[in-house]
Amino acid sequence: MKYNSFKQWRFLCTTLLLLLTGKLWAQEQSDLNPTIFSVSPPAPNAAALGKYGDVPVNLFNGLPSVSIPLGKITVGSEFSTDLSLSYHAGGNRVNDIASNVGLGWSLIAGGVITRTMRGLPDETSGVGYVGGSGGKSILMTGAGDITSADDYQIFSKAATNQLDTQPDEFSYNVGGISGKFVVDTNQQIVLLPYRDIKITWVNQTGTDMYFKMVTPDGTQYIFGNKDWTISTSSCGGSDETYPSSWYLTQIILPKSKRTIDFTYDLEKGLPAPSVTQTETSSPSVLVSGISIQGCPGATPTVSTCYNNRVSQQQILKSITFPGGKVTFNYNTVRTDIANSSNDPFYALSDITFSSGFNGVYTDLNKYLFSYTTPSRLLLAKVSQADASNNVIGAYSLSYNSTHLPAINSFSQDHWGYYNGVRNYSLLPSDSVTSGGDREPYFTYTKADILESITYPTGGSTTFTYESNTYSHYSNSIAVNDAVYQTLNASKSVTTGVNGNTTYPDYKEDSVIVNIPYFQYVKSIASAQAGNGNIANLKLRNMQTGAVSPVANGTSYIPLDSGEYHFVLHAEHSEPTVSYEKATLDLTYRAITGVTAIATGGGLRLKSMTTYDGINHSNDIIKTYTYNLAGQTGLSSGYLTNKPVYKYKMTVWKPAPGANTYDGSLQELACDMTYRTSAANNEIEAGGGGVVYKEVLETDNQNGSIRYFYALTDNSSGLNIYPFGPSTNVDPEKGMLKAQYTYDNTGKLLVKQENVYTDFLKRYITGWKPAYRVKRYYYIGYPWEHFTSNYYNYRSDGALLTKTTTTEYAGTDSMVTVVDTYYDNMDHIQPTRLHTTNSKGDDVWTYTKYPTDYTIPSGSLSAGLAAIKTMQDSSIHNLVIEQYMQQVKSGVTTTLGAKYIKYKTVPAVSGIQVQMDTAFAIKRSVSLTSFSAAAISGGDLVKNANYEAKISFSRYDSVGNIIEQNKVNDVTEAYIWGYNNCYPVAKITGTTYANAIAQVNTSVIRNPSGDDVLRTELNKLRTGLTNVLVSSYTFKPIIGVTSETDPAGRTTYYEYDLFGRLKVIKDQNGKILKQMSYQYAQPITQ
Repeated sequence: MKYNSFKQWRFLCTTLLLLLTGKLWAQEQSDLNPTIFSVSPPAPNAAALGKYGDVPVNLFNGLPSVSIPLGKITVGSEFSTDLSLSYHAGGNRVNDIASNVGLGWSLIAGGVITRTMRGLPDETSGVGYVGGSGGKSILMTGAGDITSADDYQIFSKAATNQLDTQPDEFSYNVGGISGKFVVDTNQQIVLLPYRDIKITWVNQTGTDMYFKMVTPDGTQYIFGNKDWTISTSSCGGSDETYPSSWYLTQIILPKSKRTIDFTYDLEKGLPAPSVTQTETSSPSVLVSGISIQGCPGATPTVSTCYNNRVSQQQILKSITFPGGKVTFNYNTVRTDIANSSNDPFYALSDITFSSGFNGVYTDLNKYLFSYTTPSRLLLAKVSQADASNNVIGAYSLSYNSTHLPAINSFSQDHWGYYNGVRNYSLLPSDSVTSGGDREPYFTYTKADILESITYPTGGSTTFTYESNTYSHYSNSIAVNDAVYQTLNASKSVTTGVNGNTTYPDYKEDSVIVNIPYFQYVKSIASAQAGNGNIANLKLRNMQTGAVSPVANGTSYIPLDSGEYHFVLHAEHSEPTVSYEKATLDLTYRAITGVTAIATGGGLRLKSMTTYDGINHSNDIIKTYTYNLAGQTGLSSGYLTNKPVYKYKMTVWKPAPGANTYDGSLQELACDMTYRTSAANNEIEAGGGGVVYKEVLETDNQNGSIRYFYALTDNSSGLNIYPFGPSTNVDPEKGMLKAQYTYDNTGKLLVKQENVYTDFLKRYITGWKPAYRVKRYYYIGYPWEHFTSNYYNYRSDGALLTKTTTTEYAGTDSMVTVVDTYYDNMDHIQPTRLHTTNSKGDDVWTYTKYPTDYTIPSGSLSAGLAAIKTMQDSSIHNLVIEQYMQQVKSGVTTTLGAKYIKYKTVPAVSGIQVQMDTAFAIKRSVSLTSFSAAAISGGDLVKNANYEAKISFSRYDSVGNIIEQNKVNDVTEAYIWGYNNCYPVAKITGTTYANAIAQVNTSVIRNPSGDDVLRTELNKLRTGLTNVLVSSYTFKPIIGVTSETDPAGRTTYYEYDLFGRLKVIKDQNGKILKQMSYQYAQPITQ
């Protein structure tokens, strides 16, 4: 959701330019003509209240993309990023710990690289995947045996986690870019999926390291601060301490080399407890009458491990950038985490935006955060306020009234979401084994989920959810699962004598319930005794003969699968006068049929209602249907990871008195069966492992759209012991394959179909070994002692190569086809676009980027040297040349073209690449008269039909344009003030050198007030002749405060305490315009 209740004039050191990338490089013929930079700041307008409820939805996983804006940081034309809160609406798991902005919410302000550790930390010296062991290979003979004792030991150590053969998985999220990567044995980054970014593993002292990322525009991100995680378990094993996250500490801008700096505090360890259970059994306790020592026996034994992962997280405290600072304060004591009264945990209480330079800042406005804590920390309100905490508007949030249970509760489904069942085990019941009910139940899955947002305008968005469903597994096998329902049964039995009727003392009724699997059955028993005595009430399993006592009143009885009878046993001294009666009510789960639609974990969006705050008749209601087209009886959901709990292993145990290694006589096979709650339940972050191939979105005001997404079998080793990680082998997964748009009557209006081409850059292999046969004595090096999962991490992707759009109008239709070609896989940007349609149009657009040129060695021209600097700096997205050609009746005509010559100029640190001259072709020319620019010798030679249009003559050290002109036209010069952040003067008719000589640069750089700056800038008008001067003053971050035109007339702009434009006055103090802002107020006001 991108919603702004007020748009402040937050230039934050902006150059206020119309970006040339938007003006020069669009793929329309009209935009192939270069224009000069527009440097004059626009006059302020009233702060917009913004549109409400613009909440996009990721339909592939059925989740709304909910966010709350928290301002913006902008540095000139080089860099801009939004600060926000982001919410994950897929459901809350039982063991979820709320972040310091509330359960489900994340603060998007800096950036982080997090690690999921596989085996040991990659950098562990000598035995880590990167630190020495990842490249080890195992040689086997043709017979399947390992060739040496050393290789056997490699397998053995890897199987017991003493040697790391699995690369760790890293996830990055910064600047709107996210993805994963792994590191190969040479410390080279393998991106998952591949993107045109460069990440470097940078070594420091010992095994210490940090990461550096460079994006296609040359921006550098340094991830230097790390946190530490300590993992412990009640089941023993050595404690693990390792760095788990690297936080963004600095951004280095590509042109000016100015920096944005992030500071953190290392928080004390935040606990993240978890619990796992493992059940062990073996039918082979006796072999030929001999007891197998150490074999657990047929009766299962259960071990419960309480684990704790303590993370010392880096807490963002400030962001400092040219022209301003953002400060994050944590003063709200958290009550959802066990606190020491002297050292509690804190939640984010406010964010303050300030303007200033050189360490001197003035607070401007704030965002204030309020919370509730029913069981977890919940964000209740985000208020917009001035520097004195006066609130002007707020986002109010409401959540489902069902709350999560305590951490480590067994009341959770297969995927960890709350299911409300009173479980006594995390191991699920099956047809032969007792356990807990791990099925999902919607009423509880939606515990503490966000249900509505009310905006500062009074409008709101309400979310309605439902459970995820699926009709197929990831391998396309159809679902055919049992249907379970909660049933009730009642029986009464009587013994003794009642009137003229005599009952036996021992009474067993007929079948009362049929239990399909182990469960805890709710029992409500009521017993009445006469002169006799009720010895006991029982439920008898008719298959096994096992009996379960029934207590008077309400209780929960553990019952295995089977048919049960209700038994009343009474004892009588005088049966002729005794009378005993018992009534039993049972509540249990039973199988009532089969279904092709199964319920998965987590939530998906069912509908979303947007209210404008004025009239509910204007409500926009969007509903989402997750079925296959024409098959309403099938869900379009696919379960990507099916939980598996059971696996087997054989352990050879010594026979009694064994003292040799003659395995055939002295060792006996103990066939072990394991069930563990932590086997493979490594579910994708998007939710309960369910994604959707088709979704229908219906708008109550605007028809419907059906979306089709790419999805094939993408599981990789997850469901096979020893349960290696799931890696994506489908680069097209989740990409839009087709989109059909219908009107309100169901008539098809537009059909869009997409075709993708897959590519693979490289891959690396991980392998997870484990014992399947473990012997205390062995002869040779048998391969069959082990099992392992081999899996690949593929640095691949899918590129959109064809889009066919068909538009329907009555009986007519118009078909447009766009073919996209990628001729350079270094930058994977479109280099050729071919557009055709039913009218016979046939147009090609060609684009060249820096890495499309092979730079020769030796002496280079200034323009070619600038391109080499781009390549060396990983700047890939600047356009060098672009041209458009039309093919008509076999004749190719060049419709338009542009060519940008670049140069290098000094920066704050080092050099920067800037535009030197923009060229365009003189007129439309035939194909034979035009050829693309090409390298000749040490120069890039452009086509002779180009002519210079604009000269970008001079820049300052931070990349601001200070002199430019259209060719054969008047020169424009610009003076930048406020530490080179804002344009304070535009002078038409002279050079920058002439203009800057007229003023005191110290006053310009750091003015003490508007009047002082206006007086200084007036020297331009008195000291220069035949020029036009426009000048400006600013309130940094807020906006322009005065504008003086070439005639000397000054217009003044005044702002309220919240940074919103309040009054516009002319040079005589007359009010030209006045603004008043009205936000929604409580009904009592």
